[in-house]
Amino acid sequence: MNPTIRERYRWFWPWQDEKEEVWLEEMSRTGWHLQYVHLPCVYGFERGEPSRYSYRLDYMLSNKSKFNEYLQIFQDAGWEYVGEMSNWRYWRKQAINGETTEIFTDNQSKIKKYQRLLGFMGFFLLFLILMGINLWRNQAWSESDNPTWLNLVYLLPSICYMVIIPIYVVVVIQLVRRIRQLRRSVL
Repeated sequence: MNPTIRERYRWFWPWQDEKEEVWLEEMSRTGWHLQYVHLPCVYGFERGEPSRYSYRLDYMLSNKSKFNEYLQIFQDAGWEYVGEMSNWRYWRKQAINGETTEIFTDNQSKIKKYQRLLGFMGFFLLFLILMGINLWRNQAWSESDNPTWLNLVYLLPSICYMVIIPIYVVVVIQLVRRIRQLRRSVL
């Protein structure tokens, strides 16, 4: 590994993208510039001169046929593509005093970003609920002749669903709240 590259692991919730952007900008001001991102929440920074970069995130599902057009629109506006993590696209631009460094110039565009994310998360939540119901209904642990240790092994996926589903419910609720907040600021 390159000695000037440092990896950081950091978790952000999907509705906290602005907080993540601020953190990335602070890292650049201290001389650590984002070079790549990947799962699970890994950020690769390269050491350099302290600089003012603006970082922006966009949530866009993978669409290989339209990606080049998507990329070109941002590049034409002066944005550099840094990478992607879980359909979040990371963009960077040198901050210049007096210049606006936003990829979304209006709240309606921001709302659409969160709606794309909400659509994906809502679909995934529904999928998890249906899988959980199916898993629960077809559990082999209901067989009374299984040894206790085997019943516990069969029960583990159900316990995981009992943790994961509430987390996704919170994510969906927070995204709905974020969209409502942006809509109120438009009025």
